[in-house]
Amino acid sequence: MDLQKLLFLAAAVVFGLACRSFDNRYLLKLGWLSYLGASYLAGFFLTGSHVAGAFGVSLWFLLPWVEIVGYVRFLRFPERSEVKHRFAPSQEVFPELEELTEDMIEEGFEKVEDTGWNWGGADHFVRLFAHEERRAQAAITQVRFEKIDIVFSYVSVTSRALDGRIFTTTNYPFAPAMRFVPGQIVNREVHLDTLGEMMSSHEDFLDAHGLGQEDLEEADPENLASVIERDLGAQIEHNLKIGVLEPAGENGVRYSWRGCFYLWFEAVKDMVRV
Repeated sequence: MDLQKLLFLAAAVVFGLACRSFDNRYLLKLGWLSYLGASYLAGFFLTGSHVAGAFGVSLWFLLPWVEIVGYVRFLRFPERSEVKHRFAPSQEVFPELEELTEDMIEEGFEKVEDTGWNWGGADHFVRLFAHEERRAQAAITQVRFEKIDIVFSYVSVTSRALDGRIFTTTNYPFAPAMRFVPGQIVNREVHLDTLGEMMSSHEDFLDAHGLGQEDLEEADPENLASVIERDLGAQIEHNLKIGVLEPAGENGVRYSWRGCFYLWFEAVKDMVRV
């Protein structure tokens, strides 16, 4: 590889890094495309073969599969997770919690309870809220993976229709780990900057499905934790039924090979969508 090609490749990488440093979905996507282009050029410049360039691009899409079969496949999860009362983490552990809580209160939500559960080494802290006028519930969640030192947080707003359907708007940053139960409809908006934007998106989401306030169940603050526990159990049971999960020991589950392909497909969709 001569110097001109090396500089051209370096420029593509630096351009990708620059685009990925912005919190803008279009620049993020442009940065991702730049990485793919750099991978193609690396393979092509080294071998002179377009096949090698295409292989360089394909490696990006194979990386999630390696992690899934090398790590996720061996994880074991409890079939049932008990949602319990939790004390709030310190500011050092969850620095955004109080600011997000203030935003919730400004939007008219009432703080209900601090809860959480542990699922296969992923510790979930959840602060629950209810909005009686809008007939909605909301949650601020922090997920901490104990063994691999990964922490992230997200916010979700949920409305429950009288016909049993569940509508959730969330900025959850990753592809869903399991299939949703029938009637659970999720509006994932990872690039929302404020809670106000999320509430507007959620209202548009409900409008798109022809739902008004009179079509929604009233919020039930006293039973929010038990409702979440019921929803978690129903989702695990559904994924066992369709083969995404399979039994693993006494009262345990793990991802089946079908589940591994599901995770990989969702990860690739997320990579393409950015």
